Amino acid sequence: MAGHKYAQVRDHLLRRVSDLPVGTQLPPETKLCEEYEVSRITVRRAVDELVGDGHLIREHGRGTFVSRPRYAMRHRERFVNEVTGFYTQLTRQGHTVTSEVLVQERVRAGARIAARLHTSPAADVVHLQRLRRVNGEVHHLADSYVAVERFPDLLTVDFTDHSLYAYLRAHHDILLARNEIVVSLHQSDDREAGLLGVAAGTTLLLAVSTVYDPHRKPLVHGTSTFPPSTGELSFDITAEED
Repeated sequence: MAGHKYAQVRDHLLRRVSDLPVGTQLPPETKLCEEYEVSRITVRRAVDELVGDGHLIREHGRGTFVSRPRYAMRHRERFVNEVTGFYTQLTRQGHTVTSEVLVQERVRAGARIAARLHTSPAADVVHLQRLRRVNGEVHHLADSYVAVERFPDLLTVDFTDHSLYAYLRAHHDILLARNEIVVSLHQSDDREAGLLGVAAGTTLLLAVSTVYDPHRKPLVHGTSTFPPSTGELSFDITAEED
């Protein structure tokens, strides 16, 4: 298997267990290792993620069995040595992700956005603001900025049921190589509170990110604002070899 082996095993297992009745026992890890031709560590990591997402359940002394996700759970956004968007991550887990597009307009970059996108403050950018929902429930508020000069078509694309990152890959042949993320706490204003269904002044989780291509050119700058009920991020960091 090419690429991230555990992710490929995880995705294949997810498709496999989605078609099985609840309570069906998963083959032993040794059998899965033989089937996928990967190490036990790789299989265990893939299974661990499906257990964490509620698709599988482990019973001590008995084995691992097919379950179904608890839709009230927190839907974590993972940053796991690959640049994938929220839409891709959650749909992989079997959830339905939709976006209510609140803003999709051409605006001046200004000093802050210009610094992130390596452009002039007077340059035009596309501002895309979406209220993201998972299985019909509000999850977070996302603001994305891209250069109009490079991606003018983003002013008219319907992102209600589509991923921004996937669109860039498919229509611009863009490789998303690096995502720099800063996470902090943020006090909600009246508008954010109304959109996210919390009281004004509630402490929110704010993730500020900039995505780059392989040549270190910034592609997308954005923020994701999470209410306490969904404010959980998961990082999986692998050390480089000396």
